[in-house]
Amino acid sequence: MHGRRGRGLRGMYISRRALRSHFDPRKYPHETYLLCQLEWNGSGNDWIHWVRNDKKHAEVYFLEEIFEPRIYGFCTITLYLSYSPCWRCCSKIQDFLNRYPNVKIDIFVARLFYADDGKNCKGLKELSKLQRVTIQVMEVADYKHCLRIFIQSGVCYDFSPEDFETEIRRYRLMLKNILTDPYL
Repeated sequence: MHGRRGRGLRGMYISRRALRSHFDPRKYPHETYLLCQLEWNGSGNDWIHWVRNDKKHAEVYFLEEIFEPRIYGFCTITLYLSYSPCWRCCSKIQDFLNRYPNVKIDIFVARLFYADDGKNCKGLKELSKLQRVTIQVMEVADYKHCLRIFIQSGVCYDFSPEDFETEIRRYRLMLKNILTDPYL
């Protein structure tokens, strides 16, 4: 499904049901969804897309199959993920950034993927050390942004991100602990 909304926004929209089901941090669905907002050269002409894990993890599928590299200009990729990247995906993102020095990636996650697994924690910490990467837990404002950008205009959504405050705080603290742990 393709469409336009606002100034220079184009791409694919996600269903409100998918957004509600997969990005609610109080639930633990079996799929990972990735919402992407991509902008070249600060042009204001954003492109949006979404994928879910199928044969590959959503992050790897996006980077290998969807992203179209350009040799000119700077690209900012903003990823909204229903789960944080696993350690393998963190490594793939690092490799991707090594190949494309003109790309910056901001990652916002609804929940952490197996945060008790040391490999996943180390992968997130290593990824966060890169200068062109930020990793954060989605805040209420990020959910509202996703509702505004990734759901087709005129579609009513039937959930309130304010209901997620407790889980947002919990995941924010968990991520902070991972990223500042001196033993990882």
